[in-house]
Amino acid sequence: MKHLLMQQKLFSLKGEFSIMNEHDQIEYTVAGSFWRIPKYFEIYDKQNQIIARLTHRVWQLLPKFSLEINGFPESIEIAKRFSILKPKYDIAGLGITVTGNFWDMNFAIQKDGFEIGRVDQRWLAMSSTYDINIEDEQYETLVIALVVAIDYVKAQERASSVSSAN
Repeated sequence: MKHLLMQQKLFSLKGEFSIMNEHDQIEYTVAGSFWRIPKYFEIYDKQNQIIARLTHRVWQLLPKFSLEINGFPESIEIAKRFSILKPKYDIAGLGITVTGNFWDMNFAIQKDGFEIGRVDQRWLAMSSTYDINIEDEQYETLVIALVVAIDYVKAQERASSVSSAN
């Protein structure tokens, strides 16, 4: 099992995250595009090499993302599913489901009934901070991209509700 801590940079307009291991060393960085349509996030490893790109698809009724991971033969689709009570996400083609409380950012990622990752948000932090536990390290990049996608959707929903209240 691997434990990572994902922390959003406090004053970042692009959406930047540092992802540290249990020894407080940076394992990955995530950088979002700035004023680009479609919005995308690139995930970099320790050697500053791009290992994945997460792209938000525009003009969709519900949020959808395409994820390209180095070493995966095809693009992966992450889609928010319509649900009245709780938000739900599907990861197309991999047999992966996400269950839990997305409003509080506490959820489990399962493949074929087995937990491959768990995410819990830390609430007493200055910026968005997530504890990520990865059971199956071959899905590490996918789990990180999923956290970025769900965080982005939540941020967009917060911004939308604030602007509609004014």
